[in-house]
Amino acid sequence: MGFTLLILAGGLGSRFNGAKQLHGIGPNGELLMEYSIYDAIKNGCAKVIVLSNHECIPELQVKLTYLHSKIKIYFVDQFKFDPNYPNYRKRPWGTGHAVLSCSKFISEPFLLINADDFYGHDAYVSAKQMMNHIDFQNYGMIAYKLENTLSKFGGVSRGVCSTRQNELVDVKEYTNISLEGNIIKCDQKDAGINKNQLVSMNLWVLNPSIFAYLNKAFEIFYDSNKDKASEELFLPTVINNLIKGKQLMVRLNSTEASWFGLTYVKDLDQAKASISLLINRGEYPVNIEL
Repeated sequence: MGFTLLILAGGLGSRFNGAKQLHGIGPNGELLMEYSIYDAIKNGCAKVIVLSNHECIPELQVKLTYLHSKIKIYFVDQFKFDPNYPNYRKRPWGTGHAVLSCSKFISEPFLLINADDFYGHDAYVSAKQMMNHIDFQNYGMIAYKLENTLSKFGGVSRGVCSTRQNELVDVKEYTNISLEGNIIKCDQKDAGINKNQLVSMNLWVLNPSIFAYLNKAFEIFYDSNKDKASEELFLPTVINNLIKGKQLMVRLNSTEASWFGLTYVKDLDQAKASISLLINRGEYPVNIEL
């Protein structure tokens, strides 16, 4: 049975100054997420869910029409799952709420990714292998070396992982990370992180049991933050709490797969060049729709 790919494409793109999920990087204007979908299908994906917003979904539906002949595909508007909809908050409630918004579409193990990250084919191979070990209290994550996930054009936020024998112990968010010379700099003083540490790029292998955990977590979070304009419930925060409460175990695989992403507008040219190189190597077709 094929797995589901859940793509988080609802970000506001504040550092990108626009909807980066709609910017083409391929030779025919292919979106970054189309290459992720391509890799997922090659590894057994049977259903794609794109979580976005009412402004982006119409364009995404048109752009991804060709996929209906290959797989099942659904589009979910996160704002419609705001507790006060249609008087929804302008800023989404975070990745925890984003995943929860897709619960009625998923009843099988699923792979979670960001729309604005390119993970590389090998990462999907590793994730597919993990699927055999996923159940209601055993999840998975594919991690990358920090130095392989940085932007040349500004600081980035990353979830730095603490591990024990390929098991995730903790993932902690660090902000404005950059590499200066051979030293990692970030907003957190005395962070003590180095370029070889493993980080989460939101590539999770999950079981539908996550929805019950997220529902409970969001209820608690919302009661405390319903009047705040920018607080968010992050998926890693929920998973961290479950790990520490011994309700969950997360297996971690690292990958040397090539990664790149869109954080800043200047990242676009590098992303286009990276995809062009992979196409020239024969790793992706010139026209991904065929």
